[in-house]
Formats: sequence, C-alpha cells, structure tokens
Amino acid sequence: MTEFMYPTEVIQLPSQGKYYPEGHPLRENGGKLDVKYMTAKEEDILTNTNLITKGTVVDVLMDSLVIHEGIKAKDLSTGDLNAVLLASRVLAYGKEYPVEISCGKCDTKIDHNIDLSTLQIPEEVVDTNSEGHYSFSTPSGLDVVVKTLTRKEEMQLEKDVKAVESKLGTSSMVTSRLKKIIVSINGVTDKNELSNMVDNLVIRDTKFIRKEFDNINPSVDMSLETECTNCGHVITGGVPIGINFLWPDAEL
Repeated sequence: MTEFMYPTEVIQLPSQGKYYPEGHPLRENGGKLDVKYMTAKEEDILTNTNLITKGTVVDVLMDSLVIHEGIKAKDLSTGDLNAVLLASRVLAYGKEYPVEISCGKCDTKIDHNIDLSTLQIPEEVVDTNSEGHYSFSTPSGLDVVVKTLTRKEEMQLEKDVKAVESKLGTSSMVTSRLKKIIVSINGVTDKNELSNMVDNLVIRDTKFIRKEFDNINPSVDMSLETECTNCGHVITGGVPIGINFLWPDAEL
C-alpha cells in the first residue's frame, strides 16, 4: 500500500463490494475503501463559492478524499458514497453533529445532537452474479436482472431527465431510471427492446423493481427520530445534510 503524507483510514462500505464486477478492487477485498482525513486542501474545496453555487462541492470533495488505488469516487454506488461522506465527517470533526430541527406540529425549533457513530449499515446484503447483477421475479412473473448505479451514472441520469423535461415539458424520471438499472427482462438484453418493454411495464411491476433495486444499493441508515420538547410530538425524518455537515463553521 502506498505511504501517504496525510492520515488515512480504511472504511467498510455498505455494499461489501458485492455489486461491483469480478476483478473490481472493492469486490476482491469485501468493500473496504481507503480514504484520507480532510486537510487544508479540502478546506479550500469546502470554501470554494463557485463549487458551492454549482452544487458540485460534495462531488469534488469526495474525489479528493477517496485515495484507494484504482477507485474514483464517481465510480462508487450512491449508497457507498454516502458511507464515505459520513465517515469523512466523523474523521474530521468527531461523532457529535448538532442540528436544529423544526417540529411539524407546533413549529418549535429544537436543538438536537446526533451521534453519527450510531448510524448503521446493513449487516447482510443480497448476493449477485459475477458481474454484480441481481436477479428476481416480479409479481406478474417477469424474470428481471438489475444492476446498481454509480454516482457518475446517477449524474448522467439527472442530466438526461432534465433534457427531456426541457424539451417535452414532461418528466421521464421513472422510465429513464428503470432503463438505466435493468439489465434484462425474460432474457432480453437488447437496449431497444428493453426500452419498449420498460415503457409498457405494469405499475405493480415497476414499483416492485424499484423496491428490489434498493437491495443492491445499501446505504447508511440516516433516519432520525426525536421528540419535541414543547409538545411531545415525535419528529421523524432524515439526518439533515448541508454544507455545514462537512464545514460546521460555514456562514451561509
């Protein structure tokens, strides 16, 4: 392993490397990824107003922090990238994360301290074939094979959907996403045939496929539950993630 001039850490990814193809470094080592601690270089990234404005600051930051040989942040699944984001925050500032939460019942603002070390990743994940693909049958009896999406593919999907919305004025998020994740239906792999099949899938199958896809995109459980100190209402939701998650002193 290369010796670096900065401190590094090995983190366990939620996927355990199972959803990458044979020969991929993460599949070979069970999903253990080398990342670096944030340094002055990362401070420059986090305070770059141009990156913040463009909404790319986190992606650039992840590119800088993932130092595993042969791995780029954009080639990780979104679930694995979330784990990198969380680990990087803990390594930089510790496990305590103070947030302000608004009660949906009485509008009281509550100061809450989240222990990030308690956020869990799945202990067990489903198996795949040698290419990292996952097979299952839908409620209507279709044999479907799906693959996970990397951050790079997710970003391209977002661009494609925006382009369709701009041109036609309608959203294609459901079908576009299904066409990205589905490898085959009943053995059919031809892209044109698959596209037509996806457009004509019944809703109960599309919902089932999207749910099954989550099995190959495991992530950190970022769900949050706390009680309002004013009215006792139980507030549920997700851990709020903003620029101050990675830059607590940021003035926004």
